[in-house]
Amino acid sequence: MRNYITLIAVIMLIVTGVYAKHADKMDADLVQGYYRELVADAAGFEPINDRTAKAIGQDGSVSAYLGIESNIGYGGPLLVGTVLSAEGAVKAIVILEHKETPSYIHKITKAGFFRQFDKKQAGDALTFNYDVDGVSGATLSTRAIASSVQSVAHTIAQAELKITPRKAEVKWSIGIQEMVIALLFLLSYCMPRFKQLAKYRFPFLLLSVVILGFWLNRSLSMGQISALFLGYFPVPGENLLWYIVLIGAFAPAIVTGKNLYCTYVCPFCGLQETAHKISRINLALGKYMKWIRLGKEVILFLVLFLAFLALNPSVSSFEPFGTIFGLNGSSYQWYLLFVILLSSFFIRRFWCHVFCPVGTILDKAAGLSRKVKNKLGPLINTKKAVGVKHGK
Repeated sequence: MRNYITLIAVIMLIVTGVYAKHADKMDADLVQGYYRELVADAAGFEPINDRTAKAIGQDGSVSAYLGIESNIGYGGPLLVGTVLSAEGAVKAIVILEHKETPSYIHKITKAGFFRQFDKKQAGDALTFNYDVDGVSGATLSTRAIASSVQSVAHTIAQAELKITPRKAEVKWSIGIQEMVIALLFLLSYCMPRFKQLAKYRFPFLLLSVVILGFWLNRSLSMGQISALFLGYFPVPGENLLWYIVLIGAFAPAIVTGKNLYCTYVCPFCGLQETAHKISRINLALGKYMKWIRLGKEVILFLVLFLAFLALNPSVSSFEPFGTIFGLNGSSYQWYLLFVILLSSFFIRRFWCHVFCPVGTILDKAAGLSRKVKNKLGPLINTKKAVGVKHGK
């Protein structure tokens, strides 16, 4: 019966995602509405392509060029409108639609990110982290904005201004952060295999709190997992950390059949265990665990369902990771964080045991891996035995 319920849940998620994708397609009237929002006083718009156009003034001349472009931010697609003057200077950048948390957008604006484009021309290189600086704590969102502006500006430069745009040569960004995180995951894979290392589990978790938590704020989140399912893949060369964390969490679960991320790496787990060690009080949940596990599976289904329905991975990111490690969150997230840490004084890894959907999906990946190995193991052994019998 349980397997049927799981199958029904998966089918529901797939149907929801397909429906949302179909309903989210942008039609011509919607594009014209965005154009009107960007240049309200234009007499009309002449298309350059399906996402860029010329704004025609009341005298019939070109008053501006404009376009819309979508790229993947932290929470999913981020639709940006760009307006250029008739001479090709960047005049305005407007976020038309986004699926980020409001605090991220406020942070980007407050940091003066958009002022960098004031003197840019259509043919200028606008490559993120080369020609345009990002905003710490909102890297994916600012990268998405810069990529959208560059796409529109360069399209107009080539099609209308007959200018060959300049582009920075983007190389894969492999620095100290990427190497440290890769080493952290490699060590977590080795720890359960060597007893000498396994006894240092708690200090290793504290190290992860510092590195993966407060330094980089790169905890694996449901927003990241939902983005994976929805097909929102950031550019690997510019977002290598995103892939290292994702692969570092899921690959060991699939290879070993064990959820090593939650046990050895998760920085929020480290914080909870620290709180519990301070109190040394342990209220057991044993007799409630059956219902708690069921509740966690319901939570996982609901956050994925909402993310699929809204095509918005950030909808599923209700975890308190970003609040504590990025010191950034809404009032309810701060309240949630307080309740979780207070509960962790009395119940070891309270969030992990009772709520965490990331842990649930990693446990399911590990469980599926074990089932596959159990099914394939006898078949492989039988083939080996037959090979030995026939002298192969």
